[in-house]
Amino acid sequence: LITTRLVHSGPGKSSPLLDSELSFGLRSGTKQGVETHVFRVGSAKELSTWTHLLVEGCHNAAELIKEVTADCSWNGKDCTLGVHINDGFTLFTEEMGVRKNILLQQPFERLRMSSDDGVRMMFLDFGGPEAEIQLDLKCCPKTLVFIIHSFLSAKVKRLGLLA
Repeated sequence: LITTRLVHSGPGKSSPLLDSELSFGLRSGTKQGVETHVFRVGSAKELSTWTHLLVEGCHNAAELIKEVTADCSWNGKDCTLGVHINDGFTLFTEEMGVRKNILLQQPFERLRMSSDDGVRMMFLDFGGPEAEIQLDLKCCPKTLVFIIHSFLSAKVKRLGLLA
């Protein structure tokens, strides 16, 4: 659930305004890329219930999990990226399962932009000329990108900025 986000909720685009079909769309980040699923519901109440439960479930999963890690390479060095819902981003090396050396640490508040190539590279920009990092995740970055989005959405919800 934490790698899933709601991308559409309401009448379908091709449906006429009257008697339109109600649906919601989900996108999930996987190691193979992005999967999209569309679900049809029978009433506006069902649509509201499903969308509310999915968004709440995603936020609850983010708050419960708190941190994910991914092996990566940064500037030619093998390391691990930790993304923590409260502490933000930490690049570190590990030895026998213990964090050995912190290479970089940035809070979520410094993140200005993120992007990926859809194949294996993720780019994080924390502002400033030397604050953009390029990470080789060695697999599709979409799972991690969607988790970052879930963490950010849960943080916004926690601040009371979402209805």
